[in-house]
Amino acid sequence: MTSTQSKTALIREAGAGDPERLSLVANATFLETFSGLIDGDALVVHCEKAHAPARFGDLLAAGARAWLAEIDGAPIGYALLTEPELDAARDGDVELKKIYLLSRFHGSGIARQLFDAALAGAQGNTRLVLGVKDDNRRAIAFYAKQGFKQIATRRFDVGGILYDDVVLARDLERTLPHE
Repeated sequence: MTSTQSKTALIREAGAGDPERLSLVANATFLETFSGLIDGDALVVHCEKAHAPARFGDLLAAGARAWLAEIDGAPIGYALLTEPELDAARDGDVELKKIYLLSRFHGSGIARQLFDAALAGAQGNTRLVLGVKDDNRRAIAFYAKQGFKQIATRRFDVGGILYDDVVLARDLERTLPHE
């Protein structure tokens, strides 16, 4: 591990002044994750629309919550919770819309810290739901370790091209101890 990778990441909740930082890290991580796997023009169109600073500003203003992972003030990852947009969602669900980390920090524990922040932010809801590209084995394995189960599939539009996702859910309800 290089000295840069061994530095401690700060995980903090994003605020009204962070849409540009969220946009920057969203574009960087999405392009890094999917370049060469998804049509390049579709990636650009998707990033322009889905990751625009104004889009993040609108989401935060509407009640979405986001967390940034930063090292020395530079964003290296993020997580985003929103109202569900998944057909398989039900009342009481919250959607983990995004959780991405620059690949050089994979295996560092930072993704887990982002997930834990989002999980804490999801408390008060009954389920945490998300969609993930059906061939993203690394992400699916991560979510399985966190207690997610597949509940559906969906088609996901990236810049006008449809891709297959699996929809996963994790129950957030606490079970009561036996009396």
